[in-house]
Amino acid sequence: MANLTLKMLLAILPFARRRKGLADLYRLTAEAFGREIPALRGQSRSEMLLGYARFTRGEAERSLARGTETAVRKELYDRSLRLGKDIRSQLPIRSRADAAAALHSLYRLLAIDKAVDARGGVTVKRCFFAPYYTPEVCRFMSAMDEGIVAGLCEGRLAFSQRLTEGAERCIARIEWPEGRNE
Repeated sequence: MANLTLKMLLAILPFARRRKGLADLYRLTAEAFGREIPALRGQSRSEMLLGYARFTRGEAERSLARGTETAVRKELYDRSLRLGKDIRSQLPIRSRADAAAALHSLYRLLAIDKAVDARGGVTVKRCFFAPYYTPEVCRFMSAMDEGIVAGLCEGRLAFSQRLTEGAERCIARIEWPEGRNE
């Protein structure tokens, strides 16, 4: 079970940082693609999420068509890794359960219903991006999920099924490093 201080922080942070967090993620992603961030001023959170889904889908498709996916996925992963480490450094994460709670809270900001357990099981029942992403784009953009998990949870994320491939839910596993506390 996550510690009380972390639970309290996670309960209030999403409301305080929703728009800024999404704008920061947009910026990080645009930089990884080598693009300018689209104008976000005056947009609601819903409009920002929709714009982000369309932006990332378009950029991922262009990268796949140009054959630059390996380099761009590395950029997405590296930038997300730094973001995950930064988030981890700002929160009182002392256990796998704490990391799982923080990850769940972070994904709520993106309208993704992601359940994470301390043993590393990950289930996504609903994902805002699934209707907008093809299976190829989803796999491409999962570099960001992998980076966030590596930075925040200090583990490795591997998907075994995805909503975008017709599955009822996404299923993944976090491989925690040996010796990390439970």
